[in-house]
Amino acid sequence: MDSAYRLPEEFYTDRFLVRRIQPSDANAIFAGWATDLEVTKYLTWRPHTDLSQTREAAERSHREWEGGATFPAVICLRDAPSELVGRIDARLVGARVSYGWLIRKDRWGQGVASEVVHWAVKHALSHPMIYRTEAACDVMNAASARVMEKAGMTQEALLRRYLFHPNLSNEPRDAFLYSKVR
Repeated sequence: MDSAYRLPEEFYTDRFLVRRIQPSDANAIFAGWATDLEVTKYLTWRPHTDLSQTREAAERSHREWEGGATFPAVICLRDAPSELVGRIDARLVGARVSYGWLIRKDRWGQGVASEVVHWAVKHALSHPMIYRTEAACDVMNAASARVMEKAGMTQEALLRRYLFHPNLSNEPRDAFLYSKVR
């Protein structure tokens, strides 16, 4: 297998269907999490105030996939694929894949992110050209830190003034870096 790493356009975990974001997902994303202050608290973008922002973001996410470096996907219930419960992004940088995710608030604490991130990490590290998977979270984001641990990642570093979370501060914040390598 000499081809570059790509997240599959669609894959299943035990409970979820994960698939490439489509522009037609904008309404569900807007209603599910794009406007939610709690869901977006630790993200690098501000909550959307208008559906047009979400439409533009969904279209951009769909286009980004083609470039082969960023793979934005929505997480759906396996038994109800029209119900979007979250999102995962896999970003390819050389021989590593970096992840970000979010889960709709009414699905918090149900292991959604843990299950999907675990699958994504295992998939990436099975590719012969990928040697490292990683993710970072704000030092106050204990839930994301726990997701990374459940996915088999180990805390590797405290990165000072590393992530900009505009919903928390106008300055970069400290973050924990987690990784799993082979």
